[in-house]
Amino acid sequence: MGPVDPLVLAVSLVLVAGLLAVLMSLNRVVSVPAGGDLSVLRVTATRLLWARLTGLVVGLAASWLVSSWDSLGRGLMLAAPVLGIGLLLGTLAGELAVPRPHGPIRGASLEIRRARDYLPRFSAWLAGVLSLVTVLLLGATSVTASADDLGRAGRVLAMSSPDGMVRSAVGPWPGWFYAWPMLAVLATAFLLSALVVHRVVQRGRPGLDAAARAVDDVQRAHTARVVTAAYGLCVALPLAGVAVIAAGALFGQSEFADWAVPAAFTLLGIAVFAAGSATWYLAELLSHPTIRAS
Repeated sequence: MGPVDPLVLAVSLVLVAGLLAVLMSLNRVVSVPAGGDLSVLRVTATRLLWARLTGLVVGLAASWLVSSWDSLGRGLMLAAPVLGIGLLLGTLAGELAVPRPHGPIRGASLEIRRARDYLPRFSAWLAGVLSLVTVLLLGATSVTASADDLGRAGRVLAMSSPDGMVRSAVGPWPGWFYAWPMLAVLATAFLLSALVVHRVVQRGRPGLDAAARAVDDVQRAHTARVVTAAYGLCVALPLAGVAVIAAGALFGQSEFADWAVPAAFTLLGIAVFAAGSATWYLAELLSHPTIRAS
């Protein structure tokens, strides 16, 4: 059986994500009290949507530019995180454009809102696990990497035979040459995500009636879900690629180390886990809540 076509795999993951998104949307029906003035919330929803779409377009353009930046693979590795950063920037712009409470009489609700009130628990936990795995994996590959034949540090995996007579170097290997730009971009995505979530929690209520408060909470939770999914994709997609590339290099060096093949299969397991996580986050992005008056 030949290798799986990456395009077929990508299309399959998108189709699965689309199906998951439909199921999630059907399961995310929120009942809110009838009545109340929801005009400001409709404006808010429109601004948030257009801001996210604008961020997505900007992210796609930046991702295309970055993908052609480096012929050694770093551009392709950073394409997905850059796209996610564009979406995060658009989401932040939308949150900053949310109308403030207005009218001749303004009120303030005495409540304490926290990030955990809006963040999706499983998706946030999963993003944390993916981030930890990414840092540990890149740390391990950076420590074991060697310079290539042109002296570029952290690009190949070099091993020698037990008698020292034969030396082999296989690349690309995700050492420091690849690790530092990826970690820098992921750190940027994390800080942006934290900033957007902070804005989601801290911005004022557009109204104090029960219906407005309920719809506002749904919008905040949806934004937090979008942010978590965008950051999750920033981590999961390049992690899958890094794990596959590292596994291929280890298979190529299997005759020099007994542990290479088990380690390679472990990395392939990480790649499957990351690809599944990316599918989940894509479904989260495509899903949306349905609001019904009770």
